[in-house]
Amino acid sequence: MLKKIVRHSWNVLSGLFVLLCSLWLSGPGIAETDTPYYRWYFMLWFALWIIGFLLQFKQRMKWIGFLVTFIPTLYYLFLVLRAMELF
Repeated sequence: MLKKIVRHSWNVLSGLFVLLCSLWLSGPGIAETDTPYYRWYFMLWFALWIIGFLLQFKQRMKWIGFLVTFIPTLYYLFLVLRAMELF
């Protein structure tokens, strides 16, 4: 029971974090120019997270899915820590 709670909590928190970071970085909100320049390749990190999330539903692929969802989360966490100059 505790494993399910931890896994579902991880999925919710990491999913929201990856989605919000992907949307923020793919939109024109951080551009320094007036031209709307959309960088949709940041949404590929969210697509990778979705693939890992879907892999968690198969019993044999549960740990691989967990690791795949961990990759985009670590990438954005690294970017956030670098932006805050903590790392």
